[in-house]
Amino acid sequence: MKRKIIAVISGAVILIIATGSIYGKPESGHKEGEPDVVGTFSINQDENLTVVANRENIEDREAFARELLQMYKENSFHSTKFSTARGYATSLDMNIYLWKEDIEDGESVMTAEYRPVEYGKDYDVVNNPDKFQLYIDGKEVEE
Repeated sequence: MKRKIIAVISGAVILIIATGSIYGKPESGHKEGEPDVVGTFSINQDENLTVVANRENIEDREAFARELLQMYKENSFHSTKFSTARGYATSLDMNIYLWKEDIEDGESVMTAEYRPVEYGKDYDVVNNPDKFQLYIDGKEVEE
């Protein structure tokens, strides 16, 4: 009889823990304010990223774009890890949304592009940062 009661209580505790771990976590599993890549495609070595900022607004667009660039270089996005088997990107285009739900509306809050100064060279965003220029919402950012 004691074994049955212990088994029922143990089962109930396991069920409560399992339910809490499923429903107690945010959907994305990462912190508010931590940017993340939710979509990517590449054409040759040019990377196109869909990024969610996971914040209400982006106060300093240049600092945010540079943070995303650094996260790409460090391969430190939460839900996407980039393969470097073919090398690094030769350009980086990012459409940035505040929240994942905003992607369905189709209007990004900002764009950031990291483009080579000279096309046709073997430059990549990680090993040749001096050969690239940052653009935010289509406008060149002065270094």
